[in-house]
Amino acid sequence: MSVLAKLEQFCAGLIERAFAKTFPSDLEPAQIARKLLSTMEAQTRDDNGRLHAPGAYDVYVNPVDFARLAEHREYLERAWAQLLRDLAAKVGIAFERGEASVVMAPRDAIPMGAITVEAAPEAKPVAAFALHTVEGVPPNGVYSIGRRARIGRSDESEIVLVDPSVSRVHAVVETTGSDATVRDLGTTNGTYVNGRRVDAESLRDGDELRFGNTRMRFEVR
Repeated sequence: MSVLAKLEQFCAGLIERAFAKTFPSDLEPAQIARKLLSTMEAQTRDDNGRLHAPGAYDVYVNPVDFARLAEHREYLERAWAQLLRDLAAKVGIAFERGEASVVMAPRDAIPMGAITVEAAPEAKPVAAFALHTVEGVPPNGVYSIGRRARIGRSDESEIVLVDPSVSRVHAVVETTGSDATVRDLGTTNGTYVNGRRVDAESLRDGDELRFGNTRMRFEVR
C-alpha cells in the first residue's frame, strides 16, 4: 500500500469536516489540504527503511482566491501544517528539520480555482536576519527572523510588541534564501518602510520599519 493510500485511510472525511463547512466556495481549503497531502506523498523518500518528507510547503493560489482566504490565512496555515504532522506521524513519516510548515501566497500566473504546492527541505537561510528595536518596548530588543515571523501584540506572534497602536497580528516578515519581504496584514495604522507606507516591500540591510509607534531596524547578519 502506498504512503498516500495509508494517508487516505486515516484522513477520510477528516479534511472535509475540518474545512468545508467553515469556508464554502469554489476553491475549498479542503482541496488545498488534499493537494498538500499528495505533494508530501510524492516528495517522500525511503532512506534505508525510514520515510522522510520535506518540511516546508508553499501554497500558491490566484490573487482573487488568496484575497478571499486572506482573513483566515493564519488559521488555515496552522491547520494544514498540523494535519500534515498528525497524518505523517500515523504512517511513520519524519519531516526534515523536524517540523512541517505551510505558507500560502498569491501568484498571478495561477488560474482561479487552481492550486500549486511547492515543497523543499527546510534549510537554513543563506543570510541571517534580525529586527532591532530603535524606539519602543522592550528598548534595544533584538529578534532573529527565520523563514517567517509574525509581528503584533498577540502572544501567538513570533515578535510581540507592547504597543497599543499595533494590531494583534500587524505584519509578517518572510525570508527566502538571501531575500526578505515585509507584508502588512490589512492594519488600520499601517506598516512603514523608511517612512513610506507599504502593503509589501522587499527589505535591505539598515531599512527602518515602523509598526504603530514602534520603530525597528532590519539587519542582515
